[in-house]
Amino acid sequence: MSSLIDYTQSAEFPENYGDLRLVSSNRVVFSFPLFFLSHMSPVFKEMLETAREQARGPLKELRLTEDSTTLDQLLRFLDPTKKPLPIDMNTVEGLLESAQKYQVERVFEYWEEQVKVQDEDRKVIKIRYPMMTFFLASHFGRDNLTKLAECELVRAPDKELYLSKGFIVDHREVIRIIQLRQERSERLIGRIRDYQTNLYPQCCREAVLMKTNILPLTLQLIKEPSWNTFERNIDIWSSCPSQGSTHKSGHQEGSRILFNSWKWGILAEEDVQPIVKTRLRRKTEM
Repeated sequence: MSSLIDYTQSAEFPENYGDLRLVSSNRVVFSFPLFFLSHMSPVFKEMLETAREQARGPLKELRLTEDSTTLDQLLRFLDPTKKPLPIDMNTVEGLLESAQKYQVERVFEYWEEQVKVQDEDRKVIKIRYPMMTFFLASHFGRDNLTKLAECELVRAPDKELYLSKGFIVDHREVIRIIQLRQERSERLIGRIRDYQTNLYPQCCREAVLMKTNILPLTLQLIKEPSWNTFERNIDIWSSCPSQGSTHKSGHQEGSRILFNSWKWGILAEEDVQPIVKTRLRRKTEM
């Protein structure tokens, strides 16, 4: 660079930290070890070799199209002495695009670990930011994560269906997810309806009380068609008239026992939803 007056030096990668100056699109300079770039990214290695041949001498500077936020995040994955920053859902798209561009698989592995919530046996029990994760995973070809995120969306609270960023997606994909949620809600509500019909005569006073008790549960299942909704309402079931009821033989076990007997079947359904293929485009590309 002929002059540093209009440039800012990165605080994390200060002058003389490395033997190569990387310049972001918004004129921030990152001093970085050339060896790390070549060793950690085959794309950077090829770029450096080409630039060195054209310069006909030692390479001192490389200008990149990424902004300083993205470049700062990416370089932490290329430098083994640095720790990656926590995933920021406001900037993760740019980070993943740069990781794909420069073939830095470690970024994708780290991102997937960050959005997965696992139990003590390493089984994935929840996906953070499921809607955004779903579209990003599909866009970048991460099929397993796409499936996990879709399963989460089918059973998640309805507030999780909203994107915090301005993605433009095929509306058919969103409609398909909503349809899956509706189908699941109907199946779960059907279990309650069958239970009620088989247990009580329609004219029975207790049947009226039963309907009153389960109405809030059916409404909540529409908003969140998951086993969690049942668990949050278990007191409704344990206090229903079926506790010790002898209206029909075979129903003496009580609501709570019957309620819990559904658990594994419901949880199993949450793990087998089909993958919805997506085509993600950014608003800037429209």
